[in-house]
Amino acid sequence: MKHALASLNLSLNFSEPRLSQQLVEQIKTAVQSGRLNTGDKLPASRALALSLGVSRSTTLNAYEQLIAEGVLYSEAKRGVFVAQNVSFAHTAVKLPNVVSEPEPVLRFDSGVDATVFPAKEWARSMRRSWLKPDLKLLQGGYPTGFPALKVALADYLYRVRGLVCSPEQIVITAGNRDALIILQHTLARIAPQAQWWLEAPCYPPMQSVLADKAQGLHYLQVDQEGACLPALSAAPYGQVAITTPNRQYPLGISMSSARRQLWLQALQHSETPLWLIEDDYDNEFIYQGRSGLPLMQADLSERVFFLGSFSKVLFRGLRLGFIVAPKSQVSQLCASQKALGASASLPMQPVVTDFMLQGSFDRHLNRMRRHYRLRRDYLLSLLEQNLTPWFDWQKPTGGMHIILRFKAELLAQTTGQLLDQQIARQLEQIRVSGAKIQLSVLSAHYPAQNATAVDFQIGQGFVLGFSATDERNMLLLIEQLKQVMLNLRLECTGV
Repeated sequence: MKHALASLNLSLNFSEPRLSQQLVEQIKTAVQSGRLNTGDKLPASRALALSLGVSRSTTLNAYEQLIAEGVLYSEAKRGVFVAQNVSFAHTAVKLPNVVSEPEPVLRFDSGVDATVFPAKEWARSMRRSWLKPDLKLLQGGYPTGFPALKVALADYLYRVRGLVCSPEQIVITAGNRDALIILQHTLARIAPQAQWWLEAPCYPPMQSVLADKAQGLHYLQVDQEGACLPALSAAPYGQVAITTPNRQYPLGISMSSARRQLWLQALQHSETPLWLIEDDYDNEFIYQGRSGLPLMQADLSERVFFLGSFSKVLFRGLRLGFIVAPKSQVSQLCASQKALGASASLPMQPVVTDFMLQGSFDRHLNRMRRHYRLRRDYLLSLLEQNLTPWFDWQKPTGGMHIILRFKAELLAQTTGQLLDQQIARQLEQIRVSGAKIQLSVLSAHYPAQNATAVDFQIGQGFVLGFSATDERNMLLLIEQLKQVMLNLRLECTGV
């Protein structure tokens, strides 16, 4: 008999629903493929939940279903084991489809570089925080978040972002998607007929999260001063806008002082209430100067909600974020979270708390700023050496990606099909060391042309994430992109 934790090799897709069902299918696959054998012991539900960054109820539900189906069995005080003579005749799982490995992908990644994560410091925080765990934590208490984490977070936001808030204003979430769902529920009661606005361009998953808006989504033009304001008179019942003022995603624009003042004045407009969801995207990673103060800090209307995430600093699988609510709206926000059910993983919250209190979080953040700055500079040198004839770009002062734009004279030679999407499809046909190439196209960050929106021109180019892309892969990707551009034989100065 062996312990099966190493054999499971589980990988949950947090962007998809029904995490417990994903666990069920993956454990079945492990039994079918022979990675788990009769008598193998499964990890305890709490240990498995901790390792995956999910709630214990998720792993318990999966185990209970598998026991009911006869795939696993449980012995008191011993644990859960793989059953004998497991039959899958009644399931719809087809082994050849499930066990086939997805094709590897080579891309520019703007996520966290997990290869330099301080695992030893994190492990020490895990041990310290779970030596004598809080009883209420074990019982699934603290629906709005672990109190000590909210205290540490309020201190961090003041020191690093200049935002003054109390721990009581903070609600811990399972990330930005969870935060947006909670805020939709909250604002549906506060401003039930309000129009909802997104920036154009914006983060594409936001459009899908908000796609059920009955009135349809509206879009804000983004110019060199940041997001433009909606026409307040057009929505007598109020408006809700989601913006990234300090570093707009994906364009990387910081909102100008004049534009910030216009937003702050609009927030105090009494006849047509405006609500703002301020997404503090990428502001942990500033390489030159300082990030601007959050709009929430200067707001007097109590109509700004501030969003942040730990996943961009620590690791993707953590799935922890937060909302800072105006004091007058804390009770409404907490009521919405209670109605929807808390999704944030409680076991991870005391670990993050210890990591912050020990100074490990700040040290890690400083190391990653230096690390990502070097990655940025290397990518800039590759662009200068290889892609100058076709593209323009700017050196970003912060963030985790670079926007690569086609030169205007090159776009003038193309009509019809979007050039960035055409090139991306060509690159997908290429295989480099068995991996296909995928580039994030800028035009895909804009809404469809028939969307309810102000007039905007779709930008064309590529979003090149450098933070989680090593130097070797950067070079391979740039070389392939250069070759495709040469093959197009478009006449452009310098080619």
